[in-house]
Amino acid sequence: MNAGSALLARLATLEEKSYYEILRVPSTSSVAEVKEAFHEFALACHPDQYVDEEDEVTRAASELFKRGVEAYRVLSRPAWRARYDEGLTSGKLRFVLKEAPETRPPPAMRTLEDIAKHPKAKQHALRADRLISSGKLEDARIALVTALQEEPENEELKERLQVLYEALALEPL
Repeated sequence: MNAGSALLARLATLEEKSYYEILRVPSTSSVAEVKEAFHEFALACHPDQYVDEEDEVTRAASELFKRGVEAYRVLSRPAWRARYDEGLTSGKLRFVLKEAPETRPPPAMRTLEDIAKHPKAKQHALRADRLISSGKLEDARIALVTALQEEPENEELKERLQVLYEALALEPL
């Protein structure tokens, strides 16, 4: 079975699979094991690997990848994972954030420029803020990576970069 056929077969059963089955990990997996499994999943299913294939295969890769990102986001966050596992016992295979109770109000949104501390990092972060506002996520990613090169210890900037990567993964091709 070639890779395209395998993707189409996986897509055909996607709605019947839990996040654990999609990433091919046991429910007892640690966050590190989930991350490793997602990496392997991404190598096999990332849509960029199938751009030269038929449209049907490219769409299948895109749908599978989106669901894999969804699975990773839920299984790598302990609070979401606990809620997902609870829903899974009653047959819910997908996690809907709206159903998750808010345990605390969301923090005030700080701009990337606010988060950066060093002048050069602030410059690049401001550029990333503007690019995000105009919908140019890939260019914003580059600007944010550059800001992090100036300020590699800034954990909050690293977290924002991860969110940006997730947003890029969910963008349509």
